[in-house]
Amino acid sequence: MMQIAAFLVFLAMGVTNLLAVQAGLTAVLGVPVAIALVVAVPVFYFRFVGSAAGIVGAIVGWQMSVPMAVLLFCWPVLVYGFLRGGAEARTILARRAA
Repeated sequence: MMQIAAFLVFLAMGVTNLLAVQAGLTAVLGVPVAIALVVAVPVFYFRFVGSAAGIVGAIVGWQMSVPMAVLLFCWPVLVYGFLRGGAEARTILARRAA
């Protein structure tokens, strides 16, 4: 069940990122939506370039605020950091208790 939920979340994030890149290309370059989608697919393929383009596209194309756009595309990194930090804290506390 958890694998299905994770798949659906990452699928939704991928589609959102692709559409944000497309919106940014349409807003900045003024190209038609279909051409922007064709150009957005290879840009979206590269991990960090696609995320940066998605953030810019959300800001320019969807008129999102900068913090909200960054949060939209970077929340998995923040969640991972929080979970990793908690695991490290538990390890340190377990060593002290032993």
